Amino acid sequence: MYVCQWHLQVPFGKQGQALAVIREWGREKFASSEFRRAKGARVMVGHIGESASAIVDEYLFESLADFERALDGMQEERFRKHAEALAPCVVPGSQHWKVFRVVE
Repeated sequence: MYVCQWHLQVPFGKQGQALAVIREWGREKFASSEFRRAKGARVMVGHIGESASAIVDEYLFESLADFERALDGMQEERFRKHAEALAPCVVPGSQHWKVFRVVE
């Protein structure tokens, strides 16, 4: 299993707007892309010891191949509107993925 986390920072006052876009995008990802292969998902925000400007969009995948297929699907035109809606809410250059292998 792999925990795949998309990390991003938002400017002060933009957290609510960013979360609304991430939630809508998430609904569409699970309905019409390979993200439906994810075994779980959640969104987290900084609270104690981490800035409230930090957002983590997290997914649990069985394999890296499943994760890669999910990412490839995000290039489809139907997802562009979500990326464009989120762009003004993201500190440029702050977004990145972290991938962890679950050790059982």
